[in-house]
Amino acid sequence: MAAPMCLLGFYTGLRWGELSGLHRHRIDQRRSRLFLVEVNSKSGIKEYPKSSKSRREVPLPPHVLEALERHIHRLDRDAVVFTTITKGRAGRLLADSNWRRQTWWPTVEAAHYFDTDGEQRLVPHYPPHSMRHTCASWLVQKGVSLYEVQHLLGHESFQTTQRYAHLQPDAHKAVLGAWKRLDSPLTIAA
Repeated sequence: MAAPMCLLGFYTGLRWGELSGLHRHRIDQRRSRLFLVEVNSKSGIKEYPKSSKSRREVPLPPHVLEALERHIHRLDRDAVVFTTITKGRAGRLLADSNWRRQTWWPTVEAAHYFDTDGEQRLVPHYPPHSMRHTCASWLVQKGVSLYEVQHLLGHESFQTTQRYAHLQPDAHKAVLGAWKRLDSPLTIAA
């Protein structure tokens, strides 16, 4: 369960409540999309996400859809996709604190990555919300517009999305080009 949930988090930027409140019938396998309508909160499933912009359609990369399909193939149409798996408690809604303690932190502590020198390193002790930031960062670094990232993540305010602007490739290209085109640039006499 942790692997498909994390893949979904890293590639869609869903909030934890959106991930843990996702229902099987909200996944459109044919169109490789999911629809965010419900969220898991401390008081259970709520029908309306954080804001009006949070209710949205989210595209799924093929490899994430494949992992998700393997996970959901036995679920009833109206089932919540990610639930508890503990014996005697299986099928219940996830609770953020328990999930972090029992699933997220042990997984992070056992995870490794390869740095640019090919050395294996432990993954830093990042919280689950880092999946959302990672998704936004990857997209912006690959040239996806901040406008598109805002809509994908369901940010109410563009200012929230602007924190990723410095990651845009050629973020200062227009400024550098303008300086090159100045008719009489200021210089310092040698």
